[in-house]
Amino acid sequence: MNTRRIIAAMSALTLATGLAVVTTAASAAPSAEPTLPAMDAPLLSQSAGPYTGKWKVAGGSLEESFELDGATIANGTTALRGDLAADQVVSFGYVAGFGDPATGAEYAQLSGQAGSDITGVSVVSASGVRTAASLVDGVWGAVWPAGDSTDEFGAARIEVSTPAGTTTVSTDDVDVIAADQRAADQG
Repeated sequence: MNTRRIIAAMSALTLATGLAVVTTAASAAPSAEPTLPAMDAPLLSQSAGPYTGKWKVAGGSLEESFELDGATIANGTTALRGDLAADQVVSFGYVAGFGDPATGAEYAQLSGQAGSDITGVSVVSASGVRTAASLVDGVWGAVWPAGDSTDEFGAARIEVSTPAGTTTVSTDDVDVIAADQRAADQG
């Protein structure tokens, strides 16, 4: 696997999601690859082909780990929101992803939080791919094959199900990472 491609993928993931990505430096040996710690006991996980997203809560943060064929390729954390309304959903960034250098296949991911009344979350990417997210204890995450569309990454729509029905929101409106960045820029 190409070390530069992994680092570029992690950098893109960081920019797209606002995650604090943790990596280790590659050794001086040309064949050595960076190794990242595996996530133990995830709260939820979801896979698409060889790509798996894993999420767990640690203190006031959501830890995320992304694997390709069982090897961790990126990980990071983002602060959880403690003041969500029962019917509110937030996303942690826009759709980001990873390309498998061996096959050229692209995979996408998005995660966030959901209020206590939310019974289901689905992500509809900009290219129209609809993916049901895994939802456990107010945390949701989704991964899917991205296909060939350049529109796959970026803003998406989130379908939110509650006992009152289903509504759709744009990640532009519920992206708490972007909102935090805008507030810091104005602050």
